[in-house]
Amino acid sequence: MRIVNKGLVVRLYPDECMVREFNQNIGNARFTWNMLLEEYQKTYELFKQHGYNRLKCNMTTFNTMLTMLKKWYPFLYLSESSSLQQVYRDLLNAFKKFFNEGAGFPCFKSKKHPKQSFRIQNNNNIKIKDNILVLPKIGKVYYRTSKEYKRLLNSNEIKINNVTIKKSNGKFYTVFNIEMPVESFEKTFLSVGIDLGLETLATLSNELKITNFDLTYEEKMIKKYQRILSRKNYDSNRYRKVQKTYWKWIDKKNNKIKDAYHKLSHYLTKVYDIICMEDLDIKEMFQDSDLSSKLQRIGLASLVDKIKYKAEWYDKVFIQISRWFPSSKNCHNCGYYNKNLKRDEREWTCPECGTHHDRDANAAKNIQMEGLRIYHENLVNLRDWGDSTVILEALASTVREVRILELYSSR
Repeated sequence: MRIVNKGLVVRLYPDECMVREFNQNIGNARFTWNMLLEEYQKTYELFKQHGYNRLKCNMTTFNTMLTMLKKWYPFLYLSESSSLQQVYRDLLNAFKKFFNEGAGFPCFKSKKHPKQSFRIQNNNNIKIKDNILVLPKIGKVYYRTSKEYKRLLNSNEIKINNVTIKKSNGKFYTVFNIEMPVESFEKTFLSVGIDLGLETLATLSNELKITNFDLTYEEKMIKKYQRILSRKNYDSNRYRKVQKTYWKWIDKKNNKIKDAYHKLSHYLTKVYDIICMEDLDIKEMFQDSDLSSKLQRIGLASLVDKIKYKAEWYDKVFIQISRWFPSSKNCHNCGYYNKNLKRDEREWTCPECGTHHDRDANAAKNIQMEGLRIYHENLVNLRDWGDSTVILEALASTVREVRILELYSSR
């Protein structure tokens, strides 16, 4: 059993007064972000004039700037203090990714963005009573959720770190960031290679194919209401009425994808101990005009993330092989490299051993073998420790992992 971080998403049902409070806090968080970013840019330009090409800010600097902003703009005092402090923490993380990880420069936030949010830290001032959530400086708001989530939120089994209030498609939600104990799945001593695709969502190394779910009707209705909205006067009563229906179909499509990905990731982490996948460059794939629309529709990155963090939750091994590994062109039986294989060829026969390959199934088997090879390389043998060889694994040194290694080495 281990302690993991989870995010519980719960639907809120605020009254008109509470909606104004939420919008005020969302607006203050957005305003603080934009003002801090603007002040940083002004300071950077001043430093640049004196020959400095790089300016890093720390938490103390942003905290001082926030104090100054509150003096200049008293309406910021209407927000709970930790929600504005969280803004500059998020901004600092954005700058760290920009300087250290090559991410894009932080952008200004727009009021027209479909998703708006603010976050409150739990300093023992967030209370939950049955179906009522009590937030500091905001008050009581009614929420609805499943029986399991309701039991968790009203129990002592979890620790609430913070609460994020977000507005998405005209609806309000709260995301509880919690710490809770999770029991690991039983070991099955099985491994799997997974080849992700666009026509077929995933192909497993046991040749099981998972097809893409049908979103035709949802996408048809989304396009229909997009056309209707284009003929309405913006923000008129009829526009807002149609917009609610339009948002409903967007939510149906997104919820269908999330539900399918959660079920698939749960199944894979429960059945297999070692999960091997390719490290796909999703950003690069989006540059291809033929692939971008399909990628945007199915969201492969979301599926990979869910498998990755659930494998960590349930004490399973997740391995990603290099994106340059020729999984489709190698024959999994003899290792022959078919350099003339084209993208549209779904089947091919190996000229060396005569094995007939399904392209995706062959790729999944190669991914599995390469993943197991990487897994074995990460095991270090330390000899002369007493009378036996001690096998240490970077992820977890346990007797069960030794048994997995023995089973694979005997095959």
